[in-house]
Order: sequence, then C-alpha cells, then structure tokens
Amino acid sequence: MLAKVEDAMIERCRELVGDRLKAIEDLPGNWDEATLAAARRNVPGIYIAWSGGSAVTSGRPMINGRYAVYVVTGHASGERARRRGNGRDIGAYEILERVVPGLHGLSVDGVGTLRLERVDNLYSDQGDKKGVIVYGAVFTIDKMPFPAAKDASSLADFEIFHTTSKVPDGPDTEGHHVFPNGNEATP
Repeated sequence: MLAKVEDAMIERCRELVGDRLKAIEDLPGNWDEATLAAARRNVPGIYIAWSGGSAVTSGRPMINGRYAVYVVTGHASGERARRRGNGRDIGAYEILERVVPGLHGLSVDGVGTLRLERVDNLYSDQGDKKGVIVYGAVFTIDKMPFPAAKDASSLADFEIFHTTSKVPDGPDTEGHHVFPNGNEATP
C-alpha cells in the first residue's frame, strides 16, 4: 500500500508536469544534504517520500500516512528565476501551482485520498550556494489500512512436490511426488 501511493503520486505528477522536468522519482527518506547533492544533477525535479504515519486505534492496523513532495529547481540566473522560472525553464512556483491541486484529492484505490496538509519553503543558504531551491508539500491519507495477514487456510492445497538435488562428488537425484488428496504419494 505504501508503494502504491508513491507510484500513484509519481504518475499524477508526470501527467501534470512530466514534460517539463528532468526527474520525478521516489526517495528512500526525508530531505537531507545527500539528497540535495543528488537532486542538483536533475533539476528541475520532483521527489516523493513516504515520511511515516501515526497509528490509528482500531481493530485492523492502520495509519494516518504522510507523504512529502519535494520540488527542486536550479537556474544559473539566480534565486528569483529558481522560484519563478524564466523563458526557458519552469520555476518552483509553477510546479507547486500545478502539483498541489493535482495531488490534493487524488484517490488511491483501496488505500484512501490524499489531502494537503501544508507547503513549506525549504530555502537554505547551502542550497542557494549550490544553485538550487527546494519547496516541500506534505499530504496525508487518513486511515491507511495495512494489508490483512495471510491466512494459511486461504492457500491452495499442496499437490505437487518436485526436487532436483545436486550432490558434490555424487549422483544428481530427482524426486517428483503428486498428492491428489493430500495423503497419497506417487513416485
């Protein structure tokens, strides 16, 4: 379910601005300096990360999930162009203005609906010195259900068992057994 939401968000962002960006990818965790260095090579870009969730008290395991969308731009002509774009490249504001309303209300089948929680300016002197600017938008999905545990009784009957054994310095052996009723073996 966690990856399903990330994938749906990535696909929606591609529909909204994919032709204008160099990267729309998932991240293994929240934004940090290593992420900034990697993203700098693929600007403009969008990076999506699941950032955890608080438990929901109920009989079934659920969380109020949170996903962060990081918008990164970099323009040689300065910080203003990074925010607003220029005649050649899209700016962070335009990306946010397309992506935020496009993700808010996105329904992920069997999981829930994204709801905008907040948008943050993640400006830093270090990012500015590296020629990039970063904004973050946080979305939540209430009561995301974890998949039910697999019940052994729902598995198909064990009917066929086949083995091939490679024995060092010995003969290879094979075994094939069919169990039509679960209690009979046929060589």
